[in-house]
Amino acid sequence: MVGDLALGVAAYRDEELDDAEAALKRHLKKNPKSALAVYYLGLCAMQRGQSLPARKLFLQASELNPQLHGALSNLGVLYLEAGEDIAALKVLQQARELAPDDPRVLANLGAAQLRRGLWTEAVDAYKLANKLAPAHGTLQYDLALAYMLRQEWQLALDALELGLQVRPRFALAHAAKVACLQGLGRLNEALEAANFAIDECEPIADNYLVLARVQIAKGAASDAEKALNKALKLSPDNANAQLDLAELLDARGDKPDAIEWYQKFLKNKNVLQEDTRRVRDRLRVLKEPAGES
Repeated sequence: MVGDLALGVAAYRDEELDDAEAALKRHLKKNPKSALAVYYLGLCAMQRGQSLPARKLFLQASELNPQLHGALSNLGVLYLEAGEDIAALKVLQQARELAPDDPRVLANLGAAQLRRGLWTEAVDAYKLANKLAPAHGTLQYDLALAYMLRQEWQLALDALELGLQVRPRFALAHAAKVACLQGLGRLNEALEAANFAIDECEPIADNYLVLARVQIAKGAASDAEKALNKALKLSPDNANAQLDLAELLDARGDKPDAIEWYQKFLKNKNVLQEDTRRVRDRLRVLKEPAGES
């Protein structure tokens, strides 16, 4: 790369987006079919959070150069973010055909496969990504999530331990570790791991959520309620924490507060359909006048 294209790429890598875009546009005036310039403009738009312009640019780049797998990979990420799972899977499969040994492509493909319920395929994609980039904590975490969806708790825990060797203060990985230990029935270890994560990691809602679930399993409902309230203070729209708190209050017989939290959960955009049906059914029961069934 030379001239404005080289200047644009260098500026992008230095996170100087205005300079990068200016140089890349100058290059495109002289070289309108430069797929690489269009691709880097897409990356700039993606960095700015401009999803639709980025999608158009990545599409254009892949049309100019069908071998540019990075454009397809990033396009797949944007499709996933928009909830367009089928489109994401399609372009990421194309990207993998072009670059079968790119761990980023494999990781993105694994995410798309998970969203489509292709758990075995996702595990295979993440395992290969980790083989190609073994010292990558996030990839080990992604693999663990795939195992967890299949309730393969020990395999997930093994992956998380490897990931935490690389990123020892990775808060989400610590939360997943607690969930795995609970899944294995190792409640005392899970409680210890949850408290460690809260003491040592950046505070996130997930670590209080998993702490609450372990406390509920150990019969400490009052402590669990406090943990769930802390989770919701950190992340008021956390659907899992809303539902867990509603069910905890419901089990305690606190009907008005349970109804309130069930209703908040139903208004949440990030809920699963099966949970929505179950919660609506429970709300109907709670709202029935006394003596009716």
